[in-house]
Amino acid sequence: MNKTILTYLTILFFPFFALAQNEPPVIEDFIKSVKTSNSFAFNDHLNIMQVSTDDENFDLIAINDKMQVVWRTSLAGYGIKTDKLKGKIIALASSDHGDFKGTNNTFIAYAVDPSNGKVLANKTVYKSSDEYIEYPQMYTGEGSFFKLAVRQTAYKRKLHLAGPTMSIFSTGSFYRKELNDTRSLKVIEFDDKLDSVKTFNPVISAGTFLSIAWNKHADMFISWMNGPSIEIYKYDAGKTAPSNQMTVPVNFKTERGAVVSEELFMQPAENPNVLYYSMVYKNLNKDPELGVGKLDFSSGKKAYVVQLLDNKSLKALKKNFVPLNKDLDYVRYGFVNAISVKYMTETSGRVIITVASNYKMSTGNPNAGNYDMYEDALLVNGFDTELQLKYQQFLPVNYFYPSTWLQTGYNINRNKLYIVANMRKGFGTILGVYGVLDINSGKWDKMERLSKKNLDNKAHAMGTSILWFGDNFVVPYYSRKFFSVKSDLSLQLNNN
Repeated sequence: MNKTILTYLTILFFPFFALAQNEPPVIEDFIKSVKTSNSFAFNDHLNIMQVSTDDENFDLIAINDKMQVVWRTSLAGYGIKTDKLKGKIIALASSDHGDFKGTNNTFIAYAVDPSNGKVLANKTVYKSSDEYIEYPQMYTGEGSFFKLAVRQTAYKRKLHLAGPTMSIFSTGSFYRKELNDTRSLKVIEFDDKLDSVKTFNPVISAGTFLSIAWNKHADMFISWMNGPSIEIYKYDAGKTAPSNQMTVPVNFKTERGAVVSEELFMQPAENPNVLYYSMVYKNLNKDPELGVGKLDFSSGKKAYVVQLLDNKSLKALKKNFVPLNKDLDYVRYGFVNAISVKYMTETSGRVIITVASNYKMSTGNPNAGNYDMYEDALLVNGFDTELQLKYQQFLPVNYFYPSTWLQTGYNINRNKLYIVANMRKGFGTILGVYGVLDINSGKWDKMERLSKKNLDNKAHAMGTSILWFGDNFVVPYYSRKFFSVKSDLSLQLNNN
């Protein structure tokens, strides 16, 4: 029996393949030679995984809560994002992609039947010249609408000199400035048949673009950094002109060559008129601090609080850390000057923000990309909706990995925050760490290492591709192939 047939049968009849009684079930080498992947939960019993193994096609794979493949559909293009839309699956792709030049500026959308993977519609939803780099952002508002925002930068889509090599993305500050600049910004709304129903160009500020966010009511927020202030515009659903604009001062200066859009996190609230935001920066004493703000666009009220992230503050939190087990009893919070925001959400009367120290260190010729990427303990900050700090909790993880940031997975369900992160043990083994935090109390319900039985010791959990179900979750593990950007992907089924 050839290996392809054997792999298919393993997936199809997986429950009958016995593993150790107390070990979580694993499908080894579920997919070979993966470039990228991501996933989303269609419901409590079905997740959709998007997988690219090359630049010409990508697969949508429906997987149920028993880790069985329900269907698999191959689509043309380079997959960008997949989500749900009015009972269907919507997938966005570029028509062309290359390792040196990235995606082109022709974007295709597919509408897919979640019951069988059949393509219901596919259309080119955006097309422009490939002269400049353009960034698409797709929003579905928890499946109620389909918006596509495309920002054209001033960065030309051509090879640039980056040390001794050629790449489209150079690390030079001049090129970063071009990436930050905005030549045009377009927003297109589509129905579930992928027909365009509205197109408009939001106002482009004199400042530097930061980010766009939509709430579930289809209201849009756009932020710009203009001198000493951040300007945030609110567009009510269906409107092509801003309904309101609020300005907040900023106390930080961006580092030379930084991409300023990575400085600010925006989180629309359950209240359609409220927006939360967060950022980490150095204060006047040159100490890092987390700034968290709240804007009410109906009343014009503003709130802002800061939380110090200096060594003294973090040492106190570390001293008060209470481990749940001896395997996860040591907190290393890393370099305070390298701390940044990792995740932000508002749920169940709490604004939750996680931060961690992440940095890179050269392992040889930095111009050739020889770096190890480091990330240290995750700090979970819980505020109430009036920005009163309720708790801070460490998840004691850390890793270093060649040339790649390892992504952490987050999920909110039943007033719990579920987290899967990576932790290095010894020189070569990377373990998944699973934590469950009670959102109201701020206490850990569970904190444990995930098994690596029947998995490559060096494989890491891919947080953006975790399949979250109602009572369990599936962790995809990436095993990097030698001298390649591709990885083999295995799956592991775990209970909450």
